[in-house]
Amino acid sequence: MSVSGDFGPAPPGVDLSENRDASILGAVITLMVVGTLAVVLRIYARTEFKKLSHLTIDDYLIFVAMLFAYGLGICVIISVKYNNGHHIQVLTNHEFTVIWKLLFSHVILYAFCVTCTKTSIIMFYNRIFNLHYSLYFVMFFILAYFIVIIITISVACHPIPHFWEQYTHPETTVGTCIDVPKFFFGNGIAAVLVDIMILCVPVPVIWNLQMPKSKRMAVISILLLGSL
Repeated sequence: MSVSGDFGPAPPGVDLSENRDASILGAVITLMVVGTLAVVLRIYARTEFKKLSHLTIDDYLIFVAMLFAYGLGICVIISVKYNNGHHIQVLTNHEFTVIWKLLFSHVILYAFCVTCTKTSIIMFYNRIFNLHYSLYFVMFFILAYFIVIIITISVACHPIPHFWEQYTHPETTVGTCIDVPKFFFGNGIAAVLVDIMILCVPVPVIWNLQMPKSKRMAVISILLLGSL
């Protein structure tokens, strides 16, 4: 083997034979099933009481988001075949390369998935509350977040194969990469901030409704839970 660079040798006392294959597959498959059921039940509820033509853009967007989520799940399932879930020190160069290629694809699919999901929530809010300006404001940040991810991952390494070859062939590869851990850290912060903005959008409207405070709190809690 193989992989060097930032990873180095395994710390003393680490059992290199252990793996998390079952945990990874269990989590991914469970979430795919739960997500599918949620979308199917949503579409069923919408079409059971209204004609199919009454499905709105938020319904279609969440369906598209589900398809991208399938892509994410498939990437993870394939990666397990190449020993994702094992200690990195036991991976062959080929296994590491495949996993890193899947990670590269995963980030792009993730950008499309979360953008469709967040936009679906915004369109859902717009359908209920008709909050054009505030929702468009949040939508601007959602699209900006999407564009930044796509552009950043597209130019993250030059050439792109350097993304994995810097670890598998450090002696011969030539290229440059951004600081990948910092990218993922920054991406996480941006995602949380956008989520907070989305969660806060309907709160002022609901709080001003003419109903008991307990009911307003209950409605806000339901919407926040649904958005999460």
